[in-house]
Order: sequence, then structure tokens, then C-alpha cells
Amino acid sequence: MPGTSSAAERGCVTAETALLLPVLLAVGYALVLVVLLAADQIRCADAAWETARALARGVPESQLPSLAARFGPAGSHAAAWSDGGSLTVEVDRDRSVASRFLPSVRISASATVPCELGVEVCGN
Repeated sequence: MPGTSSAAERGCVTAETALLLPVLLAVGYALVLVVLLAADQIRCADAAWETARALARGVPESQLPSLAARFGPAGSHAAAWSDGGSLTVEVDRDRSVASRFLPSVRISASATVPCELGVEVCGN
């Protein structure tokens, strides 16, 4: 008979929801984490590109940390080196995934640009 349920079937939806809710929360958290990691990756790439361009144009290398901090995500670190008339900048960041007890994810990006004439960082 439709609309009636036996005593054994009562509470099934509640039990299924109680089992499914933590899974839905974990999937939602994972999706938010993926978006945050992608945003940090984009910011690292932008910071590497902008910092490399600035150094290749003649900005002093002593400003490397401030340039990377201005364009990159919080807690990022930058390194620069030159090779054959071009300058490479790498910006990286360690991002904690869930808590301090789990390993962190290292996000990095690099950019290589040709140096302008007369720029000392590149050896011209």
C-alpha cells in the first residue's frame, strides 16, 4: 500500500543521509582546496613573469624579495639566475593542505625573459 512504511523501514533516509553527509563535505572541501591551489599557481606564475620582466629591465636584484612579495601569494619565495643573456625567475610557495600534521603542497612557477642591453644582472 503506497504511503505506508513498515517499522523496519523508518529512519532509513536519516541513516543514509548521516552516512552521505561527511562524504559530501569532504568532496566540497577538496573542490575548494583545488580552486585555492590553482589560484596560488596562477599567482606564482604571474609573480615570476612580472619579477623577471622587472629585473631584465634593470631593476636592482636587491628588490627581488619585495617584487615577489608584491605579485606572488603570501609566503612565497623567489630566486633569480641568468644564463646566456636571459634571466630566469622561480617563485615557489609551500601550501598547507588541511592541517599542520599533513604534508604541504609545493607550488612553483618560473619565467625566462631576455635581458635588455646594459643590464648588469644578466652580465651584459
